[in-house]
Amino acid sequence: MATVRRTSLLFLAGTIMLIAVCLPARSAEITTPEKFLGFKVGADYKLATYEQAIGYLELLASQSPRIKVLDMGPTSMGRRQKYAVISSEEAMKDLDRFKGITKKLSLARGTAAAEAHKLAEEGKAVVYIDGGMHASEVVGSDQQIQLAYDLVTGEDRQTKLIRDLTGQSVLILYFLEQV
Repeated sequence: MATVRRTSLLFLAGTIMLIAVCLPARSAEITTPEKFLGFKVGADYKLATYEQAIGYLELLASQSPRIKVLDMGPTSMGRRQKYAVISSEEAMKDLDRFKGITKKLSLARGTAAAEAHKLAEEGKAVVYIDGGMHASEVVGSDQQIQLAYDLVTGEDRQTKLIRDLTGQSVLILYFLEQV
């Protein structure tokens, strides 16, 4: 009886280990904008504040290697001005190098033509998406929240194509401080 019990326990333990090894690890859940904000982006009579937008982007950055939130410094109101960078996981690993290349190419002082061409080949295009708005427009910054989520989590054909392209570029989402 003890042998049958021991064999059964070993079989059960082996089966559990086999299942654990064979099943793909489930990726960490990424919080939706709706869950974070408490309302759907674009819902009637609902707008995210600057603090909510930045808070969500910082949460998203803690949950995905495809996005990073950076600080530009203080605003005229004493708050921190932040922006998000979204790209492929590979490009994000070398973000500081790409920033250096972009800076060197934009200043162009002391850069020979041959070096500039080499840097241009190594660097990434920067796509700047401004979340600013005119006084009568209210969803510019809110759409950035949804866009960030969609670019980081989307698995449809179009988003994968954009993600493939972002391996060649760096997307910057910029939020203006709301007054």
